[in-house]
Amino acid sequence: MRLELAKGTSTHWFELILDNKKFQKLWGQTNVASKQLSKTYRTPAKAKTAHDAFHAELIAKGYRDPARPGVAPAKDTPRNPALEAAIRANRDDPGVYQVYADWLQQQGNPLGELIVLSQANKKAAAARIIDKLGFPGHELAKMGWRHGMWQWLRLENNHDWYDTSFDPAELARTVFAQPACAALEELRIGMLRWDHNDTDVPAVLDEAKKFAWSADLVSLRLGDDVDRNINMAHHCIGDVAKRISKTFPRLRRLFLHSGEEHWRQQETFGLRGLALPELRELTIETCSLSKARLAAVLAAKLPKLEKLELWFGSTDYHADASIKGLTKLLDGSAFPNLRHLGLCNAELENEIAIALTSSKIAGKLESLDLSRGTLTELGAEALIASAKSFPRLKALALDRNFLSAQTIRAVTAKFPFATAEEQKEPDDSVEGETHYYVSVAE
Repeated sequence: MRLELAKGTSTHWFELILDNKKFQKLWGQTNVASKQLSKTYRTPAKAKTAHDAFHAELIAKGYRDPARPGVAPAKDTPRNPALEAAIRANRDDPGVYQVYADWLQQQGNPLGELIVLSQANKKAAAARIIDKLGFPGHELAKMGWRHGMWQWLRLENNHDWYDTSFDPAELARTVFAQPACAALEELRIGMLRWDHNDTDVPAVLDEAKKFAWSADLVSLRLGDDVDRNINMAHHCIGDVAKRISKTFPRLRRLFLHSGEEHWRQQETFGLRGLALPELRELTIETCSLSKARLAAVLAAKLPKLEKLELWFGSTDYHADASIKGLTKLLDGSAFPNLRHLGLCNAELENEIAIALTSSKIAGKLESLDLSRGTLTELGAEALIASAKSFPRLKALALDRNFLSAQTIRAVTAKFPFATAEEQKEPDDSVEGETHYYVSVAE
């Protein structure tokens, strides 16, 4: 078992290993070499007694299990749905939190005192209450605070992705039921289980639908921060579009990061049926934008959408979306209010650039992102020649493509605000042919 204690910017830790008659301790802290000590006892019972006593000593000092599952609040925990709704309607107003804090304290709910202490900036006292509220360890859940309640919540099984016995739905039930979750603004979900993530994420969304705060959620991130150490092709979020639409009807920002696992029997990255009347920003990072997925995105009912970022990916991973499939986007009929567009990580980046120059949407765009793809001099020259087609453009991202220094100078002469960092070199090793590749192929 591992126990941790945060001290300033450093984390102190102990690992306790009980093996029959042997009790071993390992300990250390951030950026400091670890130490160890082991002792063999006469009997397993005596070894366990020593283990349990030392474990209790560490708990008394404030050490905690970073993978503890958490404890759901009792069913009779005092709650006031009307006051919680008032907070969600005025999240930045400390006064509405104070009203709820008064009510909670009258009912004996410690969250009331936590809100008061948080607003008074009494961090140490607030931390002691948080420790008693039964939240999961940071390897399963992390949260950001505002006025003593959660502003954002992130769920990820950072302890062991391969543990098939782990129950993401149970974790979600435990966390979502916490009174501190009642004013949640943003929900983030990372990797849950390696071989089951495509069903785990929908299961967590189904749990969220059971709680009133879900109807007022502002921002949702699925596949949050998983690209640190997981290939996109090995991370799938499942068939989520309809669930998102039904569970979070007031979303304004949506981020989806997913590949596909085409050998499975069910949809591992489903975008059909997205309908969010308040959505302003949609980002879809994928290496598998198929024709069907692109069609589903452009058929989505998003009347207020202002910003769209779409990644395409590699044909090796079924990214077969084409220029023809972009027709409704380029003519402005799909999302009439769009002002910020990213068509990124595409093997057809030159075709996209050329098509944009004669599109109806070009005149509306304030920012354009064509990064991470296969843009060469061909596409860049089309943009340069048609610079007048983009009268409102204030930002142009051409980073991580295949542009020469000379081409970059020509682009920035026409678009002084353009960026073109980290250009790639083509691969000439494949049968003597020059190969241009996307930045995220899998």
